[in-house]
Amino acid sequence: MDYPLISVVLPVYNVEAYVEECLESIINQTLGFEKIEVILVNDCSTDGTAAILDKYAERFKNIRVIHLNENCGAPGKPRNIGINEAKGEYIIFLDPDDYIPADAYEKLYKVMEKNNSDFVMGKMLSFNDENGKTHEHITFKNYFMHKHYNDVNIETVPFFLQVKTAVYLKLVKTSFLREHNILFPEGMRNGEDKIYDMALFTKAKKFSYIPEYIYYYRTRNDANNLSLTQQNIKKTLQNDVTAALKIKKFLNEKEYSYFQINAFRSLLWKICDPEFNKVPVAERLEILEMIRPVVQGFNPDITEKYFSIEKPLLSLIEKNLLLEALEYNSMIVSRRWWYSTGIELQKMFKRQQAIKNSLSWRITKIFRSKIKTNKLKYKIKEKLVSD
Repeated sequence: MDYPLISVVLPVYNVEAYVEECLESIINQTLGFEKIEVILVNDCSTDGTAAILDKYAERFKNIRVIHLNENCGAPGKPRNIGINEAKGEYIIFLDPDDYIPADAYEKLYKVMEKNNSDFVMGKMLSFNDENGKTHEHITFKNYFMHKHYNDVNIETVPFFLQVKTAVYLKLVKTSFLREHNILFPEGMRNGEDKIYDMALFTKAKKFSYIPEYIYYYRTRNDANNLSLTQQNIKKTLQNDVTAALKIKKFLNEKEYSYFQINAFRSLLWKICDPEFNKVPVAERLEILEMIRPVVQGFNPDITEKYFSIEKPLLSLIEKNLLLEALEYNSMIVSRRWWYSTGIELQKMFKRQQAIKNSLSWRITKIFRSKIKTNKLKYKIKEKLVSD
């Protein structure tokens, strides 16, 4: 296949349990798998992933595997290799532990074909394998994101800069990427996707958006998705700060005010977490000082819309009142714990009420009464014998 329509690039590392489901979701695309090329960049996986990739490459001519000789430890370089190797008219990314709806690429391509946009964007649904729960990211719940946008740009819709960073939601013209030399920073374990995303928004003359799910994001907690205490918190936050300050250089004041919401989500998700309070106080103060440049100059009106509870925390950090900020942050963490505990108690109460109001509960009431009576008789008899 010399000229595929879409190149799908996947940076791959230790996903033997998930990658087949991911690949099958590409193969089953209603757009037609013959119009797609898949570029799998294996970042020195140590499990059985490599063998699975090779098996698929043997079965399908339009699946290519690139095995790196040295582990990059970050997705930037593998994605850049994919961009450089891509032969498709359009490029999209996919993480190998996620998967896509059968009509995802067809939906995006139809809009691209109609509008001739520089890129077309959809939305995602997160799911948890362990409990079966799904949830939509808060940015897509905003009423602004419930309608279609055709051939807009960041000057007319700056609020797109606060939408969750997700490079796998965007079908992009390959010629557009190469014309503007848009690549990922290499060596950053997090934050690199924000730089890529903001480059798309600021360089695009026109882009489009459809309020439809084109991606299923798997949330998991295993060795490759460590908790904050298992990660280097300071390093991950440093990457967030580095990305934000790089982006600030090519945004105007209004644009940066919206992007700050995007940056705040990444920062506050880590800081307003119970795990953060386990970090020594001195290190926590260093972290707050480190993120001050990102917080400075935030727009209070825009921030109020998205972070009404966290806004005082951001204000304290901006004013360099870091001890007070730590105290306020502890209150936020406590408040969230009580809120989530309250929600669980409400669910438990509703389940119990549903059981008590059920027909089976009412029918078996007489038997429960007899059991209680028998237990009481036994206890009385046992007491009399002991006396």
